[in-house]
Amino acid sequence: MHRLLKRQLKKIGFDGDALSHEELEKLLTFVDRAYCDSDDDRKLLENTLDISSKEMLTLYEELKEKSKSKLALSEERYRYLAKHDALTGISNRLNLEEQLKVITADSKRHNKQFAVLFLDLDYFKSVNDTLGHDIGDELLIEVSKRISKNIRENDIFARIGGDEFVVVQSDVKKESLIVYIEKLINIIRQPWVLKEHELHISTSIGISIYPQDGEDALTLMKHADIAMYRVKELGRDDFAFYTQRLNAKVHEDMLLQQGMSSALQKKEFELYYQPKIESPSNLIIGAEALIRWNHKDLGLIFPDEFIGIAEQSGFISMLGKFVIEEGCRSIARMNKLLPNNNIHLSVNLSIRQIQRDDIYSIVKNALEKTGVEAVQLSLEITESVIEKNSTLLVKQLEKIKSLGIRICLDDFGTGYSSLSYLSTLPIDTLKIDKLFVDEISKDENILVDTIISMAKSLNMGVIAEGVEHEYQKEYLYKQGCSLYQGFLFSEAIPEREYFNMLKEQECS
Repeated sequence: MHRLLKRQLKKIGFDGDALSHEELEKLLTFVDRAYCDSDDDRKLLENTLDISSKEMLTLYEELKEKSKSKLALSEERYRYLAKHDALTGISNRLNLEEQLKVITADSKRHNKQFAVLFLDLDYFKSVNDTLGHDIGDELLIEVSKRISKNIRENDIFARIGGDEFVVVQSDVKKESLIVYIEKLINIIRQPWVLKEHELHISTSIGISIYPQDGEDALTLMKHADIAMYRVKELGRDDFAFYTQRLNAKVHEDMLLQQGMSSALQKKEFELYYQPKIESPSNLIIGAEALIRWNHKDLGLIFPDEFIGIAEQSGFISMLGKFVIEEGCRSIARMNKLLPNNNIHLSVNLSIRQIQRDDIYSIVKNALEKTGVEAVQLSLEITESVIEKNSTLLVKQLEKIKSLGIRICLDDFGTGYSSLSYLSTLPIDTLKIDKLFVDEISKDENILVDTIISMAKSLNMGVIAEGVEHEYQKEYLYKQGCSLYQGFLFSEAIPEREYFNMLKEQECS
């Protein structure tokens, strides 16, 4: 027994600083038993270690005090970790909820308002997927540091999971709150240089106000979260305040989300077709397929009401696959009805579809199953897809284009594409966004002229969407854009009506 104690005492040199609280506890128990069990043991220890009873007692008391100190430090560290985010060091959800209870009680007592800001980083998953979780973690740390510098002393800043943060501002007025929110948005927009990477991100912020949006922490958090997701639906990089109307919209969206899968099985989704027209002949040269939902209770639902929900839930992949396959089936039916036609059909690809590795096989299989020639199918992508997925996009599009399919860049002019960047993409056609078509005057429109010139310089075709007036069509044709679609000729119509248009055209 005395040899073990001697080794233990030698290990710490009569100083317990190097030992953990648990190790000190074990040593204390050993010393207590070895010294106090019997007189023979005590004498043996004193003789062997050349230590007196008094010194042994002093050592015992010293170890006991050190054990208490270690325990206190350990408990303090545990309390800190229990209330702070391990990655960023700021408050965590538990600490946030406790502080919210305090600030709620104080605001109620003094009849004051406070705001809960729910922040979610836009497209953060893409950072993790493309650059790795180490870069993603570093970005979260830097975001926390940058925002922390802009938090008032009595406010709360917490990370509640993933890329979600919450800021609680006490005693606020709406005018100053909006200024602060815009400041936060601009903070996140600034470039982030991490190792050899320069990242550009944004944030979506939802806001709830005490007491009108909720009188307890759980309700305020829930409502701020609802407002944040509304920002996501509307395009991200912005903020929104919670409203009762918004709450009703969330419940409606939930019902739509829950019904999508069964609606696809029950064939409630169908394609409508907006003809593409050639000027000045007014001949139909193709159409854009646009999805509609014939809901059993709500009637005809347009895509702007459910596409965003499908993207957030991940259902967009199944829906997109249906559009591609149904589009090819429609072309096959059209070819059977009009064997000599050379009409083509375009369908839209979402960012989620392009990110999937199987998009090539989905398109290829759809063509093979229906016997449709690839030249009759074109795929439309939006300019925003290019900004978020440049490397992956080029590889995927080149692979798909190798099948013989044409690629159209939709909504052109609403984003930030440059001439040099466009020249690297396998794009066949630029589509002028309705926003610019609406601004056409009878004399000139510099932006439209520039887009048409850009398409020509890149040997690309160009088509205008949203044409509603004869003077718009005439201006576009005069500037070199002979293809258009819009209400001037026809809105999107069911397949049967579209096929009837084609038959009438063939017979005339």
